[in-house]
Amino acid sequence: MATTNATTAATVHTLSVPGATLHFRTEGAGPVLLLSQSGEGDADRTVDLVPHLTDTFTVVTYDRRGLSRSTLDDPARPVTMADHADDVARLLAELTDRPALMAGFSMGAAIGLHTVVRHPGVLHTLIAHEPVMPNLLSGAERAEHVAELTAIQGAYAGGGWRRRSRRSPGTSASTRRTTRPRGASPRSR
Repeated sequence: MATTNATTAATVHTLSVPGATLHFRTEGAGPVLLLSQSGEGDADRTVDLVPHLTDTFTVVTYDRRGLSRSTLDDPARPVTMADHADDVARLLAELTDRPALMAGFSMGAAIGLHTVVRHPGVLHTLIAHEPVMPNLLSGAERAEHVAELTAIQGAYAGGGWRRRSRRSPGTSASTRRTTRPRGASPRSR
């Protein structure tokens, strides 16, 4: 299924893959460039970047399975990095019969790296910007990064980054604990 969005000239599509239906957008002309976002980023995350690339590339943005408009057939089934890499390969196969370019950011970069390993030849260029790959680190660095990721998952499970009430202004302890190692200062304004 494809529809055109008149404000951006992007074409919106869906693709059925095993276990999910993927939502994606294409815009521009030229070699295929897939943009894969960070954890919460969907197809609309790079709406300001895409117009700068469409004169040179057919830019593809997508919602990863289970995110935003990409639905899961069985929401109780865990989604793996292998699923994401397979989805990238299927999505690109739908759009081109040639190796594509991919720019991945954070989790999107990790998905790109998994795609290169699982599907050799699907990509001819991968820009992997800040992949979340703690297993590539050594010893203490790995342990520290895994602890940070575990703290972030715990904060999310405990209610996420919600701001406290007016009676108790400021940020939550979980927000301060997980942003401090990154040099951020999440103070109230």
